[in-house]
Amino acid sequence: IVLTAQGREAYRYACRIVNDSRKLEEMSHQNMVKYLRISLNPSSWFTNQFVEFYKKNYEKNYHFEVYTAGVRTVMERVRDYLSDIGFVYVMEQQKKEFQYELTKNRLVFQVMQESTATFYPGKQNPLYQDLEEMDHSKENAFTVTMEQMKSMRFIQNYRDEFLELNEKEKRGTFSWENLDLAVVTNSDYIMEKMLRETDLCNISGSYLSGNQKAVNHGIPLEHEKNKVVFGYIGRKNEETEEAVEELLQFLKGELEKEN
Repeated sequence: IVLTAQGREAYRYACRIVNDSRKLEEMSHQNMVKYLRISLNPSSWFTNQFVEFYKKNYEKNYHFEVYTAGVRTVMERVRDYLSDIGFVYVMEQQKKEFQYELTKNRLVFQVMQESTATFYPGKQNPLYQDLEEMDHSKENAFTVTMEQMKSMRFIQNYRDEFLELNEKEKRGTFSWENLDLAVVTNSDYIMEKMLRETDLCNISGSYLSGNQKAVNHGIPLEHEKNKVVFGYIGRKNEETEEAVEELLQFLKGELEKEN
């Protein structure tokens, strides 16, 4: 049993009514405080920025709800008014399917940063030792092949961050099909601990390289479409709320500092 198209539309309006009612109730009990609901892909970088944003705006008495999930769930939460904004990482080869889903759900995506898809070996992996021992001025010369990766085990945040491609699109692009995804998790803590203490590997954007607790060095993937795009999802033709805009301006400022 599934909803019809009209039923899905009615469901979305119902979600909005219910959640707006909850927000009104929260505001009445909290002296009209501002309430910001965020959905995002698991990200140590974002976690650090969120803590700094909270401390910077402590006197404003903002209230937050932060929910981590895969790309598709983040989209659905923003669409259904369960979250005010969603932050996701999208592989370049995924952008066509991602844009289709956005349009279908009356959502928009704004790019904030592009980074290189990077291979991170766990500290017990022989490749990690090779990276540690090499001259880091020549680090960009170090490569890892698809054949090498096929012999390794991986830990990743979500399968649905990398949608399936048709045969034509697969040529010359990175594919998960032949890799051993030993662990799939939405926990950055598990991700970092596994990378520190096992031979599991991870493929993420170069944003992970700033997290020295997880891994010290990564190897950029030499593939035609190897970019990871970071940005935010919002609802089409809706004004950005003040608290959301403040968060966006803060994140943009931090990204500019890093670049």
